[in-house]
Amino acid sequence: MKGIEALITSARRYLKDHFNYWSDKYLEERVDEASPYTDNDYNIFPRYNVLAAILDEVETLVGQAYMDLQTCKQDLKSIGLTANSLFTTGTQSDIATHAMHEERNKFVVFIESVRIEDLKSVEPLPYRRRMKQEESEQVRKALLENWNFQGGYWQPLEKLSPKPTLFIMKENISDGDYEQIIKAVQKNADARLFEITEDGLDAEIDSGLFQPDCYETIYCDRSYEWILYGSHESTIAFGGAWLLEFVRRLYNDRQDQINKWEVDW
Repeated sequence: MKGIEALITSARRYLKDHFNYWSDKYLEERVDEASPYTDNDYNIFPRYNVLAAILDEVETLVGQAYMDLQTCKQDLKSIGLTANSLFTTGTQSDIATHAMHEERNKFVVFIESVRIEDLKSVEPLPYRRRMKQEESEQVRKALLENWNFQGGYWQPLEKLSPKPTLFIMKENISDGDYEQIIKAVQKNADARLFEITEDGLDAEIDSGLFQPDCYETIYCDRSYEWILYGSHESTIAFGGAWLLEFVRRLYNDRQDQINKWEVDW
């Protein structure tokens, strides 16, 4: 792994590890989800919120070309100090503000401390590159042209697809079914997929990160010949000749579960 790629990977790993630490700590120490937040809560959950915001921005650097390590380091530090999300902006308590400030500074110190020799032993992470706005808009335009995905609800909530689709309720999808769907996509689709989400944090990901048990998320690849959409209403819709054929085979003895709506509106 080259030095700059290893540096960005180190930053991603740091953010993932610290996010997991603070989110686990919150689950361990949160006394009652129904009760008001305590000072301890405000000292914990803003930390993983800001780490997630930083990670989202850091992943826009994946695959970028840099002339030198110091320039990359400077960009990473700048992201650490400025990255925000809906969960890190707006009115914040003094405790939450201090907690987020502390995590930003700790990340900056980590980046500053990374030495060239440290990068030689960095283990790779699965590819995940957050798309910048222009590329995201291009992918969404192609989804509109190919599947009439307009950026909101899709099949079966909104019957928009110009091509054949089918859907299955999540309650009728077993762990084994999910495994088979994942294997089919990894076998038939490109090695890298597009992950299009309702919050606009669209990404290009390694197919190994594909997770069909998703909510308000579209998966496809650069061919736009197939599509998978998971909704908040616990449905998964499928489109594309090879994917429809696969799902019909998978549910050959469960035909009554295909296109069966089981939610009361």
